[in-house]
Amino acid sequence: MEKSNPKVLFVTEKWCDADPNKGLTNNYHNLFKTFSNTLPEAEFSIIHLDEYSAVKKKHIDGFLPTLVDRVNPDIVIFSLLGKSHLNPTDSSYEHIKAKGCKTVFMWPDVFDGWGIPQIEEFNDKGFADLHVCWGAEKNLNSQYENLIWLWAPQDETLYYPMDEDSRSVGASFLGSPRYAERQRYLTHLLTSGIEVHIGGGQREEGLSASRYAEIMRHSKISLNFPEGPEGYDQCKGRVWEILATKSLLLERKNNAIKNFLTPNVHYVEFENEQDLVEKIQYYLDNEKERSYIAQKGYDIYKEKYNATTFWNTIMEKLS
Repeated sequence: MEKSNPKVLFVTEKWCDADPNKGLTNNYHNLFKTFSNTLPEAEFSIIHLDEYSAVKKKHIDGFLPTLVDRVNPDIVIFSLLGKSHLNPTDSSYEHIKAKGCKTVFMWPDVFDGWGIPQIEEFNDKGFADLHVCWGAEKNLNSQYENLIWLWAPQDETLYYPMDEDSRSVGASFLGSPRYAERQRYLTHLLTSGIEVHIGGGQREEGLSASRYAEIMRHSKISLNFPEGPEGYDQCKGRVWEILATKSLLLERKNNAIKNFLTPNVHYVEFENEQDLVEKIQYYLDNEKERSYIAQKGYDIYKEKYNATTFWNTIMEKLS
């Protein structure tokens, strides 16, 4: 935007999966906190799709146009709730575009069943100025000038390095175990006698963002599995959380992450269950090598894939 202090309206969920029992959405640290840290001069407001429905017993379409008229934002940033009926419909998007607002859609996941059809529909209808995809799936059949592949921005008040002496956890995996790939690998580790801290994350274990980040900061090695909900490999937000804490990232071999990082330079890749067992053992036993690669991963994160670069890239694209 030409303005140095843009006025921004975020339209997102408040709670994980729109469920108050699961705690606040990660947008609080991935989007709101990183935006305010990067652009402290910008004015921004937030409206929550799920909270409005829960409190007012009405659909957001009945209020969003009025709010846009009141706030008069330069940019409206959407993070939608999957295929939920709580999402805005065409009438809201049409009003926002008629007001001359720039629109940005955030896509943590882009798959055949969700993301790809919506991107195509919003472009056909002229609703989107910019799509920001976080997972590096690069699985769209068409190329769009208004689509960029970035990453999940990280709040560095949560994700930051610890001294090596403070890392009391050998290896950890934090996240939902519901994916078959994760179950297969984690079961093999446990049956092989490898000690690994497994945290179910926000949905299964109710881990708060602060507790999740604390465990990661204290981990010497952090595991990630790239398979997404529909089988595509993607560069998970966990990748950037791990690098930001300067934990050593062990990642199953895949191409999505290679859009950003070099294996065995910025992270260590493994090819199968036994390879993972051997590499956990090796890097726990070899602190200098572990620390060297973890430092390289942290350095490239700080240089190229931090939240400041994320938001500056979006603002430049909108200008």
